[in-house]
Amino acid sequence: MHRGTVFIITKDKDNKFEVQKSTEFNGGMGLDNFGKEIYNMLKDLKEPLLFDAMIRDFDDRYFKYFDEVMTYSPDEQHNPYIDKTGNECFEYSQTENQFKFFKDDNGEYIYTSDSNYIKNLSNEDITVVCSNGNYVLKPNQILIADYDECVNNTRTTFGEKIDNKLKVDELATKEYIPTRKQEIILDNIIKTIESFNYGVSLIYENGMISGMEIETWTNGGVDMIHTFYFCDDFQDLYDKNNVQKQLQEIADNFSIDDEIDCYRQDKRYKDNFTISQSLEDFTEYQKRLEDLADNFTTKYHEIIYKKFMNNELEKEDMQI
Repeated sequence: MHRGTVFIITKDKDNKFEVQKSTEFNGGMGLDNFGKEIYNMLKDLKEPLLFDAMIRDFDDRYFKYFDEVMTYSPDEQHNPYIDKTGNECFEYSQTENQFKFFKDDNGEYIYTSDSNYIKNLSNEDITVVCSNGNYVLKPNQILIADYDECVNNTRTTFGEKIDNKLKVDELATKEYIPTRKQEIILDNIIKTIESFNYGVSLIYENGMISGMEIETWTNGGVDMIHTFYFCDDFQDLYDKNNVQKQLQEIADNFSIDDEIDCYRQDKRYKDNFTISQSLEDFTEYQKRLEDLADNFTTKYHEIIYKKFMNNELEKEDMQI
């Protein structure tokens, strides 16, 4: 069943942002079905006080749940609901004008529908963090997401093109604001890779860091560059285990034969290296790649421990 949820973001009487969320509708909530209807209704919604009435009208037309509560204010990560067993429950996170509805500040997934419709009914630009970028919603703009992936600019939802008759807002993008924890993790990841004598360059896309380019030279002076991206979710870059997997994949896919064949197409290289010298050079380099992949995690924790011993990290940061 194709589930769908609607959000609006407004301002309260103290001019603070406020989120309202609909009940989850279960069935046909993609843009090729009832989702198109809720999108058009949401597009016409100008008054936040009418949000509940709009959701009830939609329910009356297509679902007939007739629940007592159909819209509510969800709990924020920084002010969660705590149940009787002490578990914290929340549905979004907010930092200034930036909202996270799909992954929290710790990178953990928040429960979400198949299709999500988010409208900015405040008087300020807001940013919604999605797996494929950070998208700016100007007042009265609507973001549509397949799970956690914004589909406005791609105009493709669940593998199908959005109906051209449906005028979907084109959204701007904005730089991602990482949490303190994410900043520390990324800094340690970079320092770890650099400790193996690689240079690190970050790759930016849609206002976010989506990958890395690492570079070094073989003993023979050949420039070696490797690139990896986190295309499914850029926030995976802030997880050392995901980075280690990428490094392992680079090492596993490295082919001495392919490198020799490639470089010996260059006359200058061929004049300077015999085949046996190339074999020796790239064999040695392969060992360096394997060393990076095999010992990345160990070195990462060594750097963390050293920082802790030098009082550069608090105890609670030791788990990162």
